[in-house]
Amino acid sequence: MMARKRRYILLIAPVAIALVIGLVVNAEMFPADYSYQKGLFGPHNVQAELLPANSHIRGQIIAKNPFSAYVVVSKSGYFEDVNGDNVVLSWENVTEVDLDFNVPSGNYYLVIKNGNVSQEIEMRFKADG
Repeated sequence: MMARKRRYILLIAPVAIALVIGLVVNAEMFPADYSYQKGLFGPHNVQAELLPANSHIRGQIIAKNPFSAYVVVSKSGYFEDVNGDNVVLSWENVTEVDLDFNVPSGNYYLVIKNGNVSQEIEMRFKADG
């Protein structure tokens, strides 16, 4: 009976250690101020990401086909209309965007609007406070 318990402990211990190491590595690679997404966007789909207030954003958005990206101020969180006074920055009909800007206090969003072709869009950015 004791040998059986010892065998289970010897099997479970390495799995538990590997799990802890994996969680620590994941936390180091993707800190709380880092966002990474790669997803399939249908034609004209829109996705928004809330940006941390009072931060500096650095990163990239990449796709094979044209898309548009906007930094929008919105109290309601509604983004269908990304034209007008609520747009702070814009990149239209591009396949790559290098992000490097400051976010003041308030509700600012990074909005990605896909073009007319379904595609994967990859977005990664880091917010420094």
